[in-house]
Amino acid sequence: MKTFQSLRLTLRYHDKLNIKFWDENAIRPEVRDKLLQIGYKWAEFAKIPLEAIKDIILVGGNANYNYTRFSDLDLHLVVDKSQIADCPELLDDYLRDKKKLWALIHDIKIYSHPVELYAQDENDPLPANQGVYSISDDQWILEPRRTEVDLSDPLLIRKVRAMVEKIDELIENEANDSDVLRKLQKRIRDMRASAIQQGGEFALENLVFKEIRNRGYLDKLSTHIKNLEDTNLSL
Repeated sequence: MKTFQSLRLTLRYHDKLNIKFWDENAIRPEVRDKLLQIGYKWAEFAKIPLEAIKDIILVGGNANYNYTRFSDLDLHLVVDKSQIADCPELLDDYLRDKKKLWALIHDIKIYSHPVELYAQDENDPLPANQGVYSISDDQWILEPRRTEVDLSDPLLIRKVRAMVEKIDELIENEANDSDVLRKLQKRIRDMRASAIQQGGEFALENLVFKEIRNRGYLDKLSTHIKNLEDTNLSL
């Protein structure tokens, strides 16, 4: 079993925005042009009508001060979902599936950072206490604000250690119940969503989520579940 007593976190916090994408607080023109191109190409792939697109925004670490070398460019299409389909109860699943399929087909990066696509409804709240940049309008919707973040918090390190050890233990012991593993996946997602809603980007549980994602443990868990289900379905 791995130990993480002297764990060095991958999380970072900076004084300036990522200079790969920003010139001070202005997005680099070539980056903006490419993000617009990618956004509209994904809309075409996902069959999202142009009239349904209300904005294309950049959120996440690379629109804030907490980027790392692992940070994606989180590109969101803000859409009027009522103009996309007549089956709202199926639409979110459809868009998630299109997002996953796009990721399987494409490996698009800007200056070595992957571009992560997502479609959100125009009525969805914007992330609290984070930068949100309109790629469409070339201006900040919400400017990022620097804040004090303690990345040496022993509780944060303990929670990260507990989570990675739990995932390692399940995989190393060849856990063969995909339902148990999917419940763990859901618990991790719910933990993050609740943390962001209650405490924002720098809530403890969201930092735990980001750290285990940076370390590849979310991918490791997903791959194990996929391989297990493929094996169980094969003859």
